[in-house]
Amino acid sequence: MKQNVDYGYDIQKVYLEMMLSDAESFVRCQGIFDSSLFDRKLQKAAQFLYDYVGEHNVLPTQEMVNAAAQIKLEVPTGLQESHYDWLLSDFETFSRHKSLERAILESADLLEKGEYGPVESKIKNAVQIGLQKDLGTDYWKDPKQRLLAIKDNNGQVKTGWESLDRKLFGGFNRGELNIFAGGSGAGKSLFLANLGVNWAMAGMNALYLTFELSENLVSMRIDSMVTDIPSRDIFKDVDDVEMKVKMIGKKAGAFQVKYMPSGKTPNDIRAYLKEYEIKMNRKVDVLLVDYLDLMMPNGARVSAENLFIKDKFVSEELRNLAMELNCVFVTAS
Repeated sequence: MKQNVDYGYDIQKVYLEMMLSDAESFVRCQGIFDSSLFDRKLQKAAQFLYDYVGEHNVLPTQEMVNAAAQIKLEVPTGLQESHYDWLLSDFETFSRHKSLERAILESADLLEKGEYGPVESKIKNAVQIGLQKDLGTDYWKDPKQRLLAIKDNNGQVKTGWESLDRKLFGGFNRGELNIFAGGSGAGKSLFLANLGVNWAMAGMNALYLTFELSENLVSMRIDSMVTDIPSRDIFKDVDDVEMKVKMIGKKAGAFQVKYMPSGKTPNDIRAYLKEYEIKMNRKVDVLLVDYLDLMMPNGARVSAENLFIKDKFVSEELRNLAMELNCVFVTAS
């Protein structure tokens, strides 16, 4: 169906008239209904409709709206289900486009001040506007299919360590954020690198993002893990290390190590991944972030000293990224 692109007074008036004719349609639109998005001549009527339903839990009459807003709305009759399907679809796009338009206009002053966080938040909220279509899971219906979906679609992805896999009931699931905690010097970076090696050797494409150690140092540690040569002996026979790494690499998945300065955000990771996928022409199966404490949240103004609040925001945003990428995502704190 071709979407209306004007969204002027006349089409907005039709929205209100159709909503007045069917309570169910208005209720379904109520979650994204914003009277300020309407034409100024219709805002009073839209706000009255919204407030009245919120207070009385029933639609006002045509006469009540017209009298309160000093307008002339005419409630249509004889409409079919397909007409209301059009209303839901078109009103959803209207709300999204108008919200995006407003967000862009409001962002001009913020951009001049260099306040990019609020701009990003405004644009993100606008483009995410939509009617609720996902009604969730019917618990009683088809338990077998539901369980198989967890097993087959999300995971389980074995870590390569049987004892840990047993504790995790098989391994990690895709689309979930897994955080391992440990004190300074406890071996968080080594643990993450070992996981990356295990998964790359299993044929998965792994990406290791380091916010602390250099790419070369992380790679040298991985050399030791892959070749079974102790770190202290790596430089005794560099040619042997190179031969073993290249031979093993032919049978393994991709393993990319990337350094990023501390203070980067989940959006910076998202941008890097997009560039990586385009240039490398492959998807990331495993994302390892070393480590969470060295990151900052996307838009929230949080002091780096308030570690708990900062990490709370970052972990929530990383979890959203894990779901978006549908990959195995592991970090440490």
